[in-house]
Amino acid sequence: MQSLQATHTTSNKPLPAPLTTAINTTTLFSKELILPDKKIDFDFLTVPFCSGPYVKIDMKSGEIDGYDAVFLSPHKFVGGPGTPGILLMNKALYRLNSQPPPTCGGGTVAYINGFSEEDTVYYDDIEEREDAGTPQIIQKIRASLAFWVNEYIGYDTMSLRERVYSEIAMRRLVSNPNVRVHGCYSHFRDVRRKRLPLHGRFVTRLLNDLFGIQARGGCACAWPYGHTLLKIENELSLRIRSAIIEGYSGLKPEWTRLSFSYYLSKEEFKFILAAIEFIASYGHRFLSLYKFDWISGDWTFRKQAIKYHIMKEELALHTALGESKVADKLEKKHGGNHKFESYLEGAKKIALSLPDISQQVVNIPTGVDPDLVLFHI
Repeated sequence: MQSLQATHTTSNKPLPAPLTTAINTTTLFSKELILPDKKIDFDFLTVPFCSGPYVKIDMKSGEIDGYDAVFLSPHKFVGGPGTPGILLMNKALYRLNSQPPPTCGGGTVAYINGFSEEDTVYYDDIEEREDAGTPQIIQKIRASLAFWVNEYIGYDTMSLRERVYSEIAMRRLVSNPNVRVHGCYSHFRDVRRKRLPLHGRFVTRLLNDLFGIQARGGCACAWPYGHTLLKIENELSLRIRSAIIEGYSGLKPEWTRLSFSYYLSKEEFKFILAAIEFIASYGHRFLSLYKFDWISGDWTFRKQAIKYHIMKEELALHTALGESKVADKLEKKHGGNHKFESYLEGAKKIALSLPDISQQVVNIPTGVDPDLVLFHI
């Protein structure tokens, strides 16, 4: 806040104070926004609700510590993909009444003088002025339904269920010597590995290919925070930057992140934890089945590897039928939640049949500094 105000002293523009209630990288969450004891003169307070899908949103209208504006992305809600962003703001902040709307389009003009643009009359209603063109009717309905789902389930129920899942997951994962949990946890343990960690997107690829679990690798918008999480000093950061400028974006350090949402069944929750632990123990064995793109950082399955693999029948089945059809066959064969056990059993059979290449020398492209390869290849 104080740094923001110092910057503001050189500008005549209004000073916004954008504060967030949560971090979408490690789920670090603050129930209340705590402002500094020293009074800071800012013009308005805006709050991006990264925690929007999980908490009740209250602008505290009329209160001294209320928010002037709140914005969030409903596409992160359950059932929210394809919805528009939402901005809630105090009308006093809107200063465009005497000017044309920022976006051109139909539905914003009350009257047009065919002889003078200055005599054009725009609607006074703020929402109409800011909703130019064909309205996103279906998208807005979808957004309202996403909020309805939260209201129907109840925020207390959602919070309790996610808190229980998170506590169980943290106790289990933090105690695993092959897993490192990034974030601010009082019971955090610094793991000293014998080998380099797996690349974030390689882990997400294995979660998807072996178990049908969707996760994300890294987070571009939180990379400044990522420096702190991964303990990257300025000198190393600049060297990585130089490599990326040269075209080797795959060198950017990553982590893997996923959520334990309130709607997971107990069986699904246990399955996800088991899948994470499996990859932590056996993930490096699958490296020979994938090709790493140093330019993009993507991992591609080597179909030709099936020819030389003793589990080629099982791998060929997955490749030929596709993930959804394989899942249907397994579900019909095993039924219900037993399919999760079959996924883990099948993955373990494949892993044990693969050679351990953790000590194998890997060819690194000319121009890539080996010291910048901070993950296992």
